[in-house]
Amino acid sequence: MGRYLADIYVGGLLDQLNLRFGPNEAITEMLALQKEFDIFSDKHSLEHSFGLLNVAPVGSWANRRGWYRYLDSLRQRPSDRAGQNGHDRLISALKEHLEAGQPIPIHFSCHGSQKDERVRFVRRLKQTLVYSTQEFVTISLPVTAIERDRRKRRAGRT
Repeated sequence: MGRYLADIYVGGLLDQLNLRFGPNEAITEMLALQKEFDIFSDKHSLEHSFGLLNVAPVGSWANRRGWYRYLDSLRQRPSDRAGQNGHDRLISALKEHLEAGQPIPIHFSCHGSQKDERVRFVRRLKQTLVYSTQEFVTISLPVTAIERDRRKRRAGRT
């Protein structure tokens, strides 16, 4: 995400996602919202779906726009599902999970894109957080740290 928004916002975005799709009432509400409004579907982009849920940086429109650009950039990333880009995989994973009617919370994390460029959805249930007995399914988003040297960063643009 480093190329799209300031590093300081990444942790907060993951927190927002984890609260929104978290245990108990949070995931139950998401199940109901998906059923009623079909928030995650091929009719809506990730930008619109997460914008509707107000999952985005607050207090900085530039970083909010950067988050939306990051979500759109997932169209150029592969996923763990053959033939499906990262953007569409994230939508289908959320749609399938929420429509399965299983109130199992989703934990969002990130991983370095230099090792794995894919958006990953892990179906197996496991103790995701060492301080919790709650089971989660996991979605991991690829991120790239921003190049600190502006000359190198600009030279890499085409």
